[in-house]
Amino acid sequence: MQQRSTKFIKFINKDKEFQSEKLFLGVDLGGEDRKTTGICLLKKDGNLNFFNCKACKVIFGRDFFKEIGPHLSKIKVIAIDAPLTSGKGKGKMRLFEKFLSTRIFREEKINPLPPALMPSLCDFAKKIKKILEKRGFILNLNLIEIFPTFIEKVASRKFFISNPPCQNKHQRSAFICALLAFFHFERKTRFLGYKDGLLFLPEFSLWKKDFKKKFTLAWKERSRLKYRYLSTNIYF
Repeated sequence: MQQRSTKFIKFINKDKEFQSEKLFLGVDLGGEDRKTTGICLLKKDGNLNFFNCKACKVIFGRDFFKEIGPHLSKIKVIAIDAPLTSGKGKGKMRLFEKFLSTRIFREEKINPLPPALMPSLCDFAKKIKKILEKRGFILNLNLIEIFPTFIEKVASRKFFISNPPCQNKHQRSAFICALLAFFHFERKTRFLGYKDGLLFLPEFSLWKKDFKKKFTLAWKERSRLKYRYLSTNIYF
C-alpha cells in the first residue's frame, strides 16, 4: 500500500512539472508553400535544453500551426525572423532597418534586406502575426521580431548557452531565434526601433567587445535629423 502511494505521489509531481513547463519558440519564417520555415523549441529545465530534437526542423510554412499547435499553451515567448510590421519609406524599410543599413553595418554584411524585396514573405508574416495575436500573443511583449544574421555576428559565447547539431541554415536561424526568446523571457533583451516596428537584440553584456564599439560608434555617428525618432534601450 505504501509503495502504491509513493508511486502515485511521484506521478502527481511529474504531472505538475509538465504543466509548468516553459517553452521558447524560434521561427525562421520562409514561404507559405515552400519547405523553408525553420522552427526550434527550447525548454527551461534547470539548465536550458532542447525540448525535443524532433521539434527542431524545417517545414512548409502552411504547416506552421499544425506543428506548433500541441505546444502553444506552454510557449512563453515566440521570436520570429521575418518582418512583422511595415515601413513607409523607400523599399518599405522601417527606421531600424535604415539605421542597420548604414556604412558600419554594410561593411560587416549584417544589414537587412528591404521588405519590398520579399513581399510574399512579409504578407505571410503578417498573417502569422494576426493568428498568433488571436491566440493571446502580443507584439513586442511575448511575440518579437529578431534578425538572427545580426545576432550570430555580434553575440558572444555567453549568448550561445547551448549549441545543437543544426543540420542547415534554417534550423540554425530558428535556434538563434529560440535562444533570444528565452533571453527575452529572462529580461535580457533590448529593442531598437520606432512605432513602425521594433527589433529585439541581446542585452549589451551578451555582445562581443568589438561589436559593442562598432554599434556605439554607429549610434553616435547617426544623422540626428534622419534618426531623431529612432530609439533604443541599449545602455552604452
